Amino acid sequence: MPLALLGLAAAIRLWNLGDPDRLYFDEKYYAVDASDYLAQGVEEGRPAHPPMGKWVIAAGLELFGSTPFGWRVGVAVAGSITVLLTYLSGLRLFRRTAPAALAAVLVALDGLAVTASRIAMLDAVLALFVVAAFWLVLLDRDARRRTREAGEGLRRSLIGSRYRWLAGATLGLAVATKWSGLLAVGLVGLLVLATELSGRGETFRRATRRAVAVTGGAVLSLLMVPAVVYLATFTGWFANYSESYAAERACEAGDCGTSVGDRLETWAQSQVDLVDYHVGLEASHPYRSSPLGWPWLERPVLVYAESCTTAQQEAGECEVPPDTRARIVMLGNPGLWWPALLAYPVLLWRAVARRDGVAATILVPLVLLWAPWLAANKPGYFFYMVPVVPFIALGVVRAVQATHRPRLVGAVALALSVAGFAFFAPVWLGLPLESDALDLRFWLDSWN
Repeated sequence: MPLALLGLAAAIRLWNLGDPDRLYFDEKYYAVDASDYLAQGVEEGRPAHPPMGKWVIAAGLELFGSTPFGWRVGVAVAGSITVLLTYLSGLRLFRRTAPAALAAVLVALDGLAVTASRIAMLDAVLALFVVAAFWLVLLDRDARRRTREAGEGLRRSLIGSRYRWLAGATLGLAVATKWSGLLAVGLVGLLVLATELSGRGETFRRATRRAVAVTGGAVLSLLMVPAVVYLATFTGWFANYSESYAAERACEAGDCGTSVGDRLETWAQSQVDLVDYHVGLEASHPYRSSPLGWPWLERPVLVYAESCTTAQQEAGECEVPPDTRARIVMLGNPGLWWPALLAYPVLLWRAVARRDGVAATILVPLVLLWAPWLAANKPGYFFYMVPVVPFIALGVVRAVQATHRPRLVGAVALALSVAGFAFFAPVWLGLPLESDALDLRFWLDSWN
């Protein structure tokens, strides 16, 4: 089953990956930065994000050369592995193969997950590390429950299992891909706290001491370890300091020191500059939208558009057949996202009224990976939801299990997802369509 799911995900994400045969959308930033990493170990210009995701892109360039396939394949592999990790997480949550496999298939066939995995951007890489950390903390939970003894000492709660420390390292990779990976640190911390404190029946004093111990351990494993990993991903920056944009700026200010202290100081300032850069980003881009509309697919993101004009046709320069248009739209599968709107109240009811630990565990990432974008009170891009897709799928499956006919409802959920994929695949894969056929796939006015 794992191999079949991985094969399905990879087939979709690797098929004709070299098309479009050029840089498109934000590839012009990330693929170029990745090429700089191979040439000089650091970006030539000012970076917009930490280096880890760009090193994944660079790995594909190193293996397959500076081609469209080369700069996209690393992200495609990351997106495929995310499907496998969704299945493994589902096994830990549901304890059965069928529902875990259903969740993985829903991710494999989701349009946002597919398009993000077929473009040299960072969000699918971030999703990989977020889901990996979630899976590892589920392994930690199971390991602790197996070995937990009545009245055990606080030391075990402080240290946890080796999986907790691996989760911390993975969180470091997530934050080193995009700073929004910090949201995953919060969700993992909450899950660890719940694992160590729930179901013990201890006195208030003892529970308080255990909470302090768990918090101390979390600081070490889920804050200090990610911080060390984050810093380690900048090894190329430190080794090639003189080639960096930050060093160039420092020299312009008359401070060209190259000692370890100077480099650390410049690096720290570059992190502050990165914060200022994102805070000051303009919110006027036509595809920015309110996070409130993301769950119901209010405003997807058009990343590629191609048509054949009369002049191009006469010159023989058409990228698509005459009288057709090709589009790639970062749009979730309505067969998953819209049924999920019905699943969320079910999850909340199960978590609160029925004390369903599985539903509550799924709700934590669903809320913490989305709600902070609302709190930011600033428009963003729908593709920020890429790391949420696996948890949407897991949530739908848990809601399916809560019905009276889970096999039938599960089959309907699968059929909706397959139908959605079959219908929308052309605008996820950039396949040329006649104008009328293309327009049929833009159901809402806000999708245009």
